[in-house]
Amino acid sequence: MLFNVSSITRKLSKPTSFFGVELWVAILICIILFFLCFALGITLYVISTRRRRKARNALKPTISKDLHNSYSMSRRLLPHNGWEIEMGIGTPEKQVIFSSQASGPLSSAMDLESAARYLHPPVAFDVRPSYQFTLSEIEAATDDFADENLVVCGDYAIVYYGILFGNTRVTIKRLLSSRAKAKDFTREVEALLGLKHRHLVKLLGYCFEGYYRIIVDEYVDNGNLGQWLHDCITEVSPLTWNIRMNIVLGIAKGLAYLHEDTEPAIIHQHLKSSSILLDKQWNPKISDFGITKLLGSDEWSYPITPPTGMSGYLAPEYLSTGILDDKCDVYSFGILIMEIVSGKTSIEYTITEIEEYLIDWIKSKVESQQYDQIVDPKLPEMPCMKELKRILLIALRCVDPDVSNRPKMGEVIHMLEPHDLLLSDGHVIKKQTSRRSSVSEDQLLSNS
Repeated sequence: MLFNVSSITRKLSKPTSFFGVELWVAILICIILFFLCFALGITLYVISTRRRRKARNALKPTISKDLHNSYSMSRRLLPHNGWEIEMGIGTPEKQVIFSSQASGPLSSAMDLESAARYLHPPVAFDVRPSYQFTLSEIEAATDDFADENLVVCGDYAIVYYGILFGNTRVTIKRLLSSRAKAKDFTREVEALLGLKHRHLVKLLGYCFEGYYRIIVDEYVDNGNLGQWLHDCITEVSPLTWNIRMNIVLGIAKGLAYLHEDTEPAIIHQHLKSSSILLDKQWNPKISDFGITKLLGSDEWSYPITPPTGMSGYLAPEYLSTGILDDKCDVYSFGILIMEIVSGKTSIEYTITEIEEYLIDWIKSKVESQQYDQIVDPKLPEMPCMKELKRILLIALRCVDPDVSNRPKMGEVIHMLEPHDLLLSDGHVIKKQTSRRSSVSEDQLLSNS
């Protein structure tokens, strides 16, 4: 036995003619190569089998799990009837019937084609842009326009509070006019969608279905300027002088953006205290810009009548020309400054039911130098006389009866920011002539 083992050992240790390696090494190499070839053959067989199986499966009328999940993920991806069919609660107009008794290849091919059309409908996917909402989505956001979600019935729209897709708070404006045609409405809204400024309310989207004309804005959570100026029940207004001046400056910047930084320029045409929204930090955001074009081209017609809710804000030349341009916005801005300073509305009625325009009341107080009576009595502190006269000077320049003397909004911003330059400018204000009174520069600057 020992002899046989030692003999085998000697034979295995002999060098071979294959590069002189020992015999046992050569045998080991052959065994390893055999197993490698075997594994390679198995791998090629598995790959070939999978490819043939995929080719067969491609002919079957099945839908992949991923595609099925994408169909079921969102109701918005299917038309109404298609969604009901998928959920098993609707009745399709044409049903695909799979017969277990197919007769020949032709019948199988027809079944496969019909199944493919059913499982891959050409109109199943919704290609609407993300800013275009359906009426059903708007109704879901407002709980079918429920009264508890009603914010206000405005001059041009009914405003609702809503929650879109479960977590996005929005303001939904259902326009009262339905004259705008689909093409014109969508063109105007999509032009406004590109506007972005910290002092403009952001437009999120729109809905156009049937007689419904709806725009969706960001939600601003602190009411509007008119409410805080005229409806505040506290004896002391939370709107301090500094807050009011920051609001004035913010409105000026928003208007300057609309007039000077957009192409074509956008004229607000409805600037008033109720169209200025405030956030929790009292930052102003201008709303309702561009709404005139959304209402339809024939919303205003001759004979010329003031737009609803704009009495006291409109420039005097509008009634003669019927044209609302950027200088009309500047005039409305001047009235808005007077409203912010005094806390009074643009038109008030005396005991005898006589209309008293805010601009005339302000000018009469300036003429008699009763500046302390101009300031809102609810202000927690009185501004210094120089500051009060400075802001009144800007307001009166904006409402100059001579349109050519009214500044552009970019110029107004410069007047509001560099306090020391305005009063030294001899061209700041000329004699102002209104319907009932006039104010001279000397009267306003005296005793400063």
